[in-house]
Amino acid sequence: MKKTERQDLVKQVVLQYQIETQDELLEKLKTVGVEATQATISRDMRELSIVKGRKDGSGPSHYLIHDIISVPQQLDQLAESVADSVEKITVVQFMVIIQTYLGSANMLAAQIDDMKLPEVAGTLAGANTLSIITHTNEEAETLAEQLSSYLK
Repeated sequence: MKKTERQDLVKQVVLQYQIETQDELLEKLKTVGVEATQATISRDMRELSIVKGRKDGSGPSHYLIHDIISVPQQLDQLAESVADSVEKITVVQFMVIIQTYLGSANMLAAQIDDMKLPEVAGTLAGANTLSIITHTNEEAETLAEQLSSYLK
């Protein structure tokens, strides 16, 4: 199966069902003939701007395609994503290092990238670590404080 075909099916499943976890997404994809690894699906989700949130602001949190989320909801969605996926936030000079649950760093990075925050120069994400690079040490401290305020 080609990447574009797989990604079309990922989008279709996310739009059709309220998928709450990557495991649930993998299971739904298997029912439509997609055999893929968690790493592949994570990359697809990042490329497709799929984030976790609530479309109508209520109910359980589930995966959404970021483009259909209104701009005023972006901070609420970021707060929810941080609360649901972040374990630890550390500041190292002009960088904010975020430890997430496995598989969440890429989605959180995509969300932050899409917001185009002026203090963010860029992001680097692995499976469970996200590095946010800011322009100054002060911007890193301020951003870390804001993100920390979202933690449960």
